[in-house]
Amino acid sequence: MRKTLILAGILMAALALRTATAQQKAAPERQSATPGIAIDAHPMEQARQEDAKAIRDVADAFLQAYNAKNAKSLAALFVPAGEIVSETGKSFQGREAIEREFAAIFQEHPKAKIRAVVQSIRFIGPTLAVEDGLTTVTESDQPIERSRYMVVQVKQDGKWQMASARDFADEAALPAEELRQLEWLIGEWVDESPDALVITSYWWDIKRDAIMSHFTVQIHGRPVTTGRQRIGWDPRTKKLHSWVFDAAGGFSEGVWTRTGNQWLIKMTGVTADGHAASATNVITRVAKDRATWQSRDRVIGDKTEQNLDKITIVRKPPMPQAANGTSRPSAGESK
Repeated sequence: MRKTLILAGILMAALALRTATAQQKAAPERQSATPGIAIDAHPMEQARQEDAKAIRDVADAFLQAYNAKNAKSLAALFVPAGEIVSETGKSFQGREAIEREFAAIFQEHPKAKIRAVVQSIRFIGPTLAVEDGLTTVTESDQPIERSRYMVVQVKQDGKWQMASARDFADEAALPAEELRQLEWLIGEWVDESPDALVITSYWWDIKRDAIMSHFTVQIHGRPVTTGRQRIGWDPRTKKLHSWVFDAAGGFSEGVWTRTGNQWLIKMTGVTADGHAASATNVITRVAKDRATWQSRDRVIGDKTEQNLDKITIVRKPPMPQAANGTSRPSAGESK
């Protein structure tokens, strides 16, 4: 029984369960007609204004064609001998090759959507410009690819078109962006049943590059265990990773995988009395302030434990500051 409770304390830390915000540029941004594209409004000569708008229109058209899964319209935005170059350096030249490549991408990811931020447009001459920015491709609202990009735009017969488009990995922004998917956890969550009371608090660490938590477990009104958890980014596996330590001396770690509004956490650890423990926890967000949690495939030592029933957890309303005449400390200060 004690080993079961210790394991529960370790694994229940996952109960309710890139956000270091990039510095804003001093120059204001101009919003384009297409949502998701912001144009860096660098000062430029009056003569360049119409050209800059035409280049922004090409960027808008690219997003519209991509999100409509129209490979032919997308390829038509390039000059006849245009090229695209992937993050790995693989290139496709000519409109037909570009159309085939994007058609294959759309077939593999039929629900993918793209959004972009154009960071700058630099004119090299009257008919040549370089566009730089960031793109994020999502599928079922989950980011699947982030890139920096550079497009060489050329003006032929009075019309701006893409001559070359190249993607670059944007690894620096990945941890913060991945953690943002768990921002909904911040706050205090509670599960109260006839048998147990579990309270879990989540807060950002001081650098906002990890989410911290503290949990307490009570059985029939008596404290059973407490513990802490840290959720961060593993640069080796390119996945969210969590580490849990309970007050009795047990510890565990988990690897997180998301599908829509559900997170699968593969947990492995050691109980306080030295037994290996493992489980698969499933967190499902069902509403803004409500989620479900379940633990299955539970093993302690060489013994298979029963799956735990799915439970519902709810966000605890904040305590009114005027209730006791003092302000409530943050989760990070009070723990």
